Amino acid sequence: MTVYTFEMEDADNPLGRLTEQGLAELPFGAVELSSEGMVVGYNDTEPSGAAGLRQSVNGRHFFKDVAPWAGSSMVADEFRKGVESGDLNVVFDCAVPGQTYKVRVHLKVSPILGTFWVFIKRLRRQAA
Repeated sequence: MTVYTFEMEDADNPLGRLTEQGLAELPFGAVELSSEGMVVGYNDTEPSGAAGLRQSVNGRHFFKDVAPWAGSSMVADEFRKGVESGDLNVVFDCAVPGQTYKVRVHLKVSPILGTFWVFIKRLRRQAA
């Protein structure tokens, strides 16, 4: 079993070795972007009922077309900083407009491929 730590300290990047099938089976949302923010790979983890009904987002601009909520948020700001510096590995939690839950976002560079990953994991409330 491959462990995806979803933490800033994860130095290894097993995601670069994933096949399309492997990417589709991840237990969290994963989008691979070019430095311009264009989608080069993704998995569809949207709530059931919508999956399979959408067209592919490959080749579309992530921040403008796919997830416009992220385009004017900390997600886009951190992505731009990471692209400019060539170093990106940041994790933070944020709310998604129109949703009743928060998400954990992990932005990470794939230096060998020259691409950038956006991982999105839905957060669940812990029982008190």
